[in-house]
Amino acid sequence: MLWIDGDDFVAAVVTSAKPRTQTDIILNDWAISSLRVVSTVRLSRLDCLEKSLLLAKIGQISQSDAKRLKELWDLYIKPQF
Repeated sequence: MLWIDGDDFVAAVVTSAKPRTQTDIILNDWAISSLRVVSTVRLSRLDCLEKSLLLAKIGQISQSDAKRLKELWDLYIKPQF
């Protein structure tokens, strides 16, 4: 989950596949983030979902991975509202 806005949240795809685009980032601290394998966040694959669909928190990325993700977001992602 990237952010919550009212009754909705925006999430990015997390996959075990290797990065394919400039907006994919490998989570360096995947093991301490409760992931089973090396994982990639795909910022090119975002979805807006209802907050009521959240069932449980299964993990949290490290501060260093979050910082790298934010830097990549700021560099490449330009939401259009």
